Amino acid sequence: MNLRLILPASAAIFLAASCTPYVEPPPQAPADPAVNKQTEEEKAKIAEQREKKKKAADELTKKEKTEEGAATPDGPAAGGNPDPDKTDTKKPDKKEEVKTARAVPGRPGMVFSPFNNKIVDVTGIPSGRLVADPTYPASEKKHFRVP
Repeated sequence: MNLRLILPASAAIFLAASCTPYVEPPPQAPADPAVNKQTEEEKAKIAEQREKKKKAADELTKKEKTEEGAATPDGPAAGGNPDPDKTDTKKPDKKEEVKTARAVPGRPGMVFSPFNNKIVDVTGIPSGRLVADPTYPASEKKHFRVP
């Protein structure tokens, strides 16, 4: 009688253990740690690039200060010659990027709204046209482009 219980129980345990997924171990680190080290030339190049970026950032902040009206001894406000290589880098007004809807597979003229993933009928509206999302009131102004 014990054999009747042990045999099905062991078969069930074997089946359950064989159905669990195998977890792949993470890859080993390279054996030679010198592989990841940078040479002195690479370090010098990186340091040089950082210095260039830092100087450019400093010049930009200096230019912004002169645009605000603070006079510097070598700037245009003091009567000095401005650098001809520099151009006005006024930041354009940042417009909101309009999201594009995704087409519903197998249903022409239907798209998923990028705001709430609800299906919207855009039959007869050409591609690239800006459309107001009908699931939102007009006061919220949710617009997307037709793909």
